[in-house]
Amino acid sequence: METENAQHAGARPPASRARRGLIETAWLLLIMVIATLLFFARYEDPRRIAGGDSFWYMRQALIFTGVDPETARLQAAQQVCRDANRSFRASKETSRCELYTSTGFSPRYVAIFDSRPGYPMFAAPFVATLGAWTGMMAATLVLALIAAVLAYLAVWLASGLRLAGVFAAAILFILPSGFAMTRMMTEGGVLGGYLAVVLGATLLSRGRRLGLPIVIVALTWLFLVRSASGMAMALTLLAAGVVTAFGRGHRRPGLTMGAVGVLAVAAWQALSKVLHLPGLNDTIQDYATGHFKLHADVADPIGWLIERNLTFWPEQLAAEAAVPTTIAALGFAVAVLLLRMRVAAVPWIFTGLTGVMMVVAHPMITQYDRLMVPLWLPVACAFGYAAALAIGRRAPAAAARPAGEPPARQATQEPTPLLPHQAERVPRRVEHERGPAAPALRIRLDINRA
Repeated sequence: METENAQHAGARPPASRARRGLIETAWLLLIMVIATLLFFARYEDPRRIAGGDSFWYMRQALIFTGVDPETARLQAAQQVCRDANRSFRASKETSRCELYTSTGFSPRYVAIFDSRPGYPMFAAPFVATLGAWTGMMAATLVLALIAAVLAYLAVWLASGLRLAGVFAAAILFILPSGFAMTRMMTEGGVLGGYLAVVLGATLLSRGRRLGLPIVIVALTWLFLVRSASGMAMALTLLAAGVVTAFGRGHRRPGLTMGAVGVLAVAAWQALSKVLHLPGLNDTIQDYATGHFKLHADVADPIGWLIERNLTFWPEQLAAEAAVPTTIAALGFAVAVLLLRMRVAAVPWIFTGLTGVMMVVAHPMITQYDRLMVPLWLPVACAFGYAAALAIGRRAPAAAARPAGEPPARQATQEPTPLLPHQAERVPRRVEHERGPAAPALRIRLDINRA
C-alpha cells in the first residue's frame, strides 16, 4: 500500500477540484441511467399491480394536494382498478375489475395508513403536477433512483471499490428488490432509508461525524414512511452498535450507534403514545381480524402472533430448503462481507435480517416476499463486490509486459477509498490528513497486492 502526498491534498488547485466534481457527477449520472432503465424493465412486469395499499397511498397523496377525501377516494379507486385490468390483460386474463372496493373499512384500519405520511407526502408534488397515476409512479421512480445512488455510495465506502458500488446498485434492481421498488408502495422509500442508515453507520465506524446526521435523518424518514421499518432499523442500529463496540478501535463509534438506536426507539414510543398512533398490537389485530372486518379482536394478540409464527416458519423454511436459492445467496453474502469488510459488514448483515423481523410481526405467506425485501441488500452488496474484484483481477493480466520487467508505478487520477480491514493498519497521522468528504480518501491502494 502506497500513501500519496496527503499534506498537499488540501491545496488542490481549483481546476483539479472542478475536474473531480465533473467525474463524480458523471458517475452519479451513470448510476441513475442504469437504474432508470432497470426500473422501467421491472415496471413492465405483468405481476406489477396496484393493490389495496397502493389505493390508500394514492388517496393520501391526493388529499395532500388539496383534494377532498371523498373525491380522492373515488379517483384513487378508479386508477387502481384500471391498473388491475392492465395487469390482467398483460397476463392474458380477462379484465375483471369494474369497481374497486374502497368503502366499509374500519377507522382503525385507515389509521394505520394515516400514520405513514412519508411516501404520499413525498409524492404529493408529483401528483399535483402530473396527475394521480403518473405522479405516483414518478415519485416511486425518484425514490428508486435515490436508493440506487445510496447503494452505490454505501457499497463503495464499505468495500473501497467504486465499481462494486456500481454493480451493487444495478444488482439491487435485478434481484427481487427491484420488483418491489417499482410497485406503488413504500418499499423504494424504505430501502432508501435503510441504505442511508447503513451509509451513516459506516461513516460513524470510520470516525466521521457526518455519519450521525445521516443516520438521524434516515431514521426520521423511515418512521414517517413506515413506522415498523423505522423501529426495526433502530433496533438494528442498536445491535450493530453493540457488536461494533467490541471491535478494536471502534468502541466510541459503536456506542454512538447504539445510543442513537436506543434514543430512536424511546422517542418513537413516546410520540406514539402522545399522538395515539397504531402500534404492534393494532398491526396484530389487523391481521387476526381480517382488517377488522371478519373476526372480533383476539384476547391475547402477542400469544396469537407466537402461535402463528410456530405454524408459519416450519412450513416456510421447508419451502426455502426445497429451493435453496435464497439461502445460498444469503450465505454467500454473509461470508463475503465478514471475510472482506470486517466491521463495515455488521450493519449490512443486520439490515438484511430486518426482513426476518418484519415477517415475524406479519407471518403471512402472501406478504412474505415483500417483507423479506431487505434481505437482498447485503446480497447486492456482496455480489457487487465480488463482481468488481473479478474484473479488477483480470484487468492487470490483460496488460502484458516484457519478461523480467517490474510493473510500472501507475499514476491514479482519483483517490480510492480504503478497504475496511486495511483501515485499521493506517497510521493515525494519515487518518487526520484525510479530507472531510467521504468516501474519497487520500490513500492510493494497489488492490492486487493488498
